[in-house]
Amino acid sequence: MNLFQIIPQDFFKPLTSKYKTTYIDCLRLIYNTYKTELSFGVDKEIIVAELEHYFDSQPVTDMVFDEDDNEVARDSRAKANAIIRRLKDSGWIEYELANDFKVKVNLFDYAATMIESFTKIIRNEELEYQSLVSQIHATLLNQDGYAKPYEYIIKRVVENTEELMVGLKKLNTNIKKHIDAITNEKSAGEIVQDFFLYHKDIGSKAYHRIKTSDNISHFRGTIIENLYSVLNDENIFKRAVQGYMEIEQVQDQAEAQDMLRSKILSIISAFRNYDDIISEIDYKHAKYIGSAVARAKFLLTNTNNAEGKISRILAYLSDEFNADDTVNLNDELDNTMLEIFNIFPQGFIDSDSLYVVPISKKMSLPEVLGDNLGISEEERVLRKLIMQERSRNRFSRKNINTYVDTLLKENKAVLASTLPLESKRDLIRVIFISLYGRDKKSIYRAKPLDETILVNNFRFCDFLIERCE
Repeated sequence: MNLFQIIPQDFFKPLTSKYKTTYIDCLRLIYNTYKTELSFGVDKEIIVAELEHYFDSQPVTDMVFDEDDNEVARDSRAKANAIIRRLKDSGWIEYELANDFKVKVNLFDYAATMIESFTKIIRNEELEYQSLVSQIHATLLNQDGYAKPYEYIIKRVVENTEELMVGLKKLNTNIKKHIDAITNEKSAGEIVQDFFLYHKDIGSKAYHRIKTSDNISHFRGTIIENLYSVLNDENIFKRAVQGYMEIEQVQDQAEAQDMLRSKILSIISAFRNYDDIISEIDYKHAKYIGSAVARAKFLLTNTNNAEGKISRILAYLSDEFNADDTVNLNDELDNTMLEIFNIFPQGFIDSDSLYVVPISKKMSLPEVLGDNLGISEEERVLRKLIMQERSRNRFSRKNINTYVDTLLKENKAVLASTLPLESKRDLIRVIFISLYGRDKKSIYRAKPLDETILVNNFRFCDFLIERCE
C-alpha cells in the first residue's frame, strides 16, 4: 500500500512552510494534551488555550500565512486558531461534535505515530541494549508462552530483534557522523572539545556499555539454541504456523511455513552477524579517536622537527594571505613564497641518513628588559581598531553571509550581475558569494545561469542568489 493512500496529499505541507518549527512545537503540545485522556480527542477550547499559552511565551510577531491571501494573525488566540485550522486542512486533526454539542479535536492515528517519531528524534533517546536482549532471552525461556508460540514468543522476539539491530546501526551511523564533523575549519581547541563531547555522548555511554554491561554475547548462545528448538520441534512449529496464519492473515499453509521459517532464520542470522557490526563500530570508534588526536596534535605542534616547521610555515602563509584581502589567486606572488613548496625527498641513502642530528643548546644569562618595552595604551587601542576593521573586511563565510542577508532582506532572490562591480574587490566578493553558495552551511544558495555577463570590463557567468528555505 502506498503511504499517500493512508495520509492526505497535503499532510507534510505545514512542515515545509516558513513556520515549520512552530508547527512542530504545536503538534507536540497537542499530543501531550491527549496523554491524560482516554482517546486522542480533547475539547477544542482546551487545545486553543494550550496553544494560546504557548504563543504568549513566544516573541510578539505577526504570523503571515501566504497561502491564504496573506492572512495575518496578530494576537495569540488568532495564531492558535490559524494553526489548528491548517492542521485540520492538512489531515493531522479532525473535528468531532460531542453529545454536549462541544467541538472536540481528534488526532489521527498516523499523525500520533509521526509525532512520537519527532519526539524520539528531538530527545535523541539512547537505546538500552541489555533490556532488549534480556526481554528476548526471557521470552524464549517462558514455557507458558509456547501454548501459542507465534503470538506470545516469536512475534515479540522478531520485533525486539529488529529494534535491537536498528539501535546498533544508529550507533554505527552516529560514530560516522562524528568522523565527518572533523573539518579543516576547526581549531585545535574545537577539536579537543568535540573529542570530550564524543567521549561523553558516544564513547563513555553507548559504546562503553555495549562492550561491558550490555554485551549481547552473554545471552546470544541461549537465544540461538532456543530458536533452533522452535524450528526443530514439530509440535511447537506447527502451532506457530497456525498462529502466524491467523495473525498475519496468510491463507496458504505452505507459504506460512516458509515465511515463518525465514523470520526465525533471519533472527538467528542477526545474532550471528552481531560480531561484524561490533567490529565495524570498533573500527570507526578507533578511527575517530585517531583522527581527532592526529589533527589536534598537528595544530598544536610547535617543535623544531620537520612537522613543527611545516606547521609554522603553513600558519605563517595563512596569516599573510588573510592579512591582505586584496590578494587574488591570479596576482603575482613573491618567488620566495613559491620556493617554500619546493619540498622533495632525498634521493640516496647512506650510513648517516637515519641519524638524528642533536640540537646544541647554549646556556646564557637573559638580557635585562628595558623600561621602554611594550606599547602605549593609545597605540594598543589603535591596533585593536585596525584589527577589528580588517576582520570586518575579510571575505569570510560569516561576512559573506551577512552581506547576502542584507541583499535579500527586500527580495527573495537577486542576480549577481546586479551587485556593485566598481573595483577588483567587488569582483572578488562576487566570486566568494558563488563559492560559499555551494556550501550547506551558508544561508543562501548560488544557482548558476547559462549567461555570460560583461559589467565594467568584468566578464563572468551570471548566477542567481536565493535564500535557503
